[in-house]
Amino acid sequence: MKKEYHSEFSIGEIANLPAGCIVRRLGEGKDQQGRFVKPSDDGLAMVVLDVVDLTNQEFLTEGGIIRPEEGETLLKHEHNFESSPKAEAAMQILKSWPLYRDSEKLQQPITEFVQNAFSPEEILAFKKEDNLKPLFVTIQHKFQIGRHTPKVDWEKVRWEQFQEALNALYDGKHLTYVAFIPSDQNHDPKFFSIGTKPHVETVKQLEREEYYFKPTNGGHIKVISATNETPKRFLVDAGSNEYGAGVKSSISTAELICDMLDKEHPGAEYIPVKGRDAYGVQQSY
Repeated sequence: MKKEYHSEFSIGEIANLPAGCIVRRLGEGKDQQGRFVKPSDDGLAMVVLDVVDLTNQEFLTEGGIIRPEEGETLLKHEHNFESSPKAEAAMQILKSWPLYRDSEKLQQPITEFVQNAFSPEEILAFKKEDNLKPLFVTIQHKFQIGRHTPKVDWEKVRWEQFQEALNALYDGKHLTYVAFIPSDQNHDPKFFSIGTKPHVETVKQLEREEYYFKPTNGGHIKVISATNETPKRFLVDAGSNEYGAGVKSSISTAELICDMLDKEHPGAEYIPVKGRDAYGVQQSY
């Protein structure tokens, strides 16, 4: 594992390591590399920053203590980015990476991380070996970008937003909603609102969202319970002109909407009303 850009040292030499050097510990299934800050109080462990696992191409921790055991390999890089004459050449490899160029707001923290976790000579060796994954994949893991971008559960986002809209109603306030009410048991109902905006505007906003669905119904929901009363009580109509029968909307349609609300957003009492009888002070169609 020893390369030309680093040398081995022993546990007994930890106390004499220069601050800022890049150190690596290998053994017993562990691969830990980072920027040495100082020895531990007993001189037998290393306080390090930005610790990475090059074998698994993972970021481990922003700071910690590496306490090696006898038989493990300890390596010290000959240079860091402050001392290496090859620092600029290594930085050009990073700067030419498309994901780095596309992540403008992250460029400074990525640069600082790379300079803490790697040496220039190591990066150049990755390049020479045509294997930059230990660098690039580890960066992606640390900053949750590229292949490590978290997957967003958009249905959860939509559900939470509508639940928050219901929770925010007070003192007779109402909201305008649009909904997808399934005609079978294989699909779940969905609700969406942006407050008291008309249904047409509500759907225009829905079309911009990642969780877009095609509405089948629309109407109003008005809170009628006192501020601290539980469970909350809501009047619900299906009186949208565009996604319902307006003032002629039936109580049976509102009952269906209430059943779906109770299924998707339980914990409240939903009371069906005909027409547009659930609109608030500011009427919205």
